[in-house]
Amino acid sequence: MAIIKADAYGHGMLPVARALTTAGIRHFGVARLAEGIRLREHGHTARILVLGAPAPAQLPQYAEHDLDATVPSPAVAAAVAKHAEAGAPLRVQVLVDTGMGRLGLAPEAASEVLRRLRTTPGVTVAGLWTHFATADEPDSAFAQTQLERFEAVAAKHADDVQHIHAANTGALLTLGPAPASVSPTLVRSGIALYGLAATPELAAQLDLRPAMQLTARVTQLKTVPADTPISYGATWTAPHRTRIATLGVGYGDGYPRLGSGRASVRIRGYTRPVVGTICMDMCMVDLGPPDRAPAAHVSRGDPAVLFGPSGPSVYEVARWSETIPYEICCKVSPRVPRRYTAARPPSEAPVVSPSEQHTTSLRLQDSPH
Repeated sequence: MAIIKADAYGHGMLPVARALTTAGIRHFGVARLAEGIRLREHGHTARILVLGAPAPAQLPQYAEHDLDATVPSPAVAAAVAKHAEAGAPLRVQVLVDTGMGRLGLAPEAASEVLRRLRTTPGVTVAGLWTHFATADEPDSAFAQTQLERFEAVAAKHADDVQHIHAANTGALLTLGPAPASVSPTLVRSGIALYGLAATPELAAQLDLRPAMQLTARVTQLKTVPADTPISYGATWTAPHRTRIATLGVGYGDGYPRLGSGRASVRIRGYTRPVVGTICMDMCMVDLGPPDRAPAAHVSRGDPAVLFGPSGPSVYEVARWSETIPYEICCKVSPRVPRRYTAARPPSEAPVVSPSEQHTTSLRLQDSPH
């Protein structure tokens, strides 16, 4: 089950869904009803599970658009039964809370809810699932406890549901094979589909290659004397005569402000620091002395890589921003143009339009990576 919620983690839900469908994926997961409806409106016919809890008033739309609804509580189960008994069939998947503490039935409540749903005309119980809280941590004792709790429920109801699933990307990388008594028919892969994992060490286990590269063009160049302050708050001053490049990207585009004074970019083959406070629409880069490389070779319109396979990596940007790589990708603003290209060597410069100040390049391909 390909997880393409949050606009496919910032990569673009519709292009990603098309690429994955071509690759043979037949199950998708989204977070919200509107995401599932959008996929249907664009012609996607695969099975779609909405992972979030439905409001009773939304259930007619689940039926209309043939979406799997998550049942995370007895109250939702009652609403589903009432709706189906009125003549509108629904397909549901029951969520068991084994330790995440977010959504889901207590394990001891699952059997009664499943019994009620299975005996209600018009209700198809399509799945039984749970979600791990610590699966990104190798050798997590708590993740193993969650798996054992889920196994106890799943073993009782393996014949009552179409699909059983628990593993996200982290669990695939850290927990190993599922117990034989569970016999899962699906795994929910999210961040790995985009060439990432929670940490670079986990990503290396599958030789994952990031699909996204964020670039921005140089919109202005200037040479400033020593002691010239740069950007809001005048938190950085030039230590000597310095060439400054202004890039057309800022926190309004999803480039995190917390990277101010920490971040760097790749330009003309050199890694150079972002200086001063990152602004809403711009940030500044110290190119060094104007008569030396790279300053002497950078021109207005040149692209700078903010993150990508050639570096800096999205993991580095996340570290500078005190967050996780998921958030960095998800926060790339809708105003940043997405351009989809074939795979290319990591060292090759991105192709961007001269009219674009910033561009997200994503490589979508049919391959194990």
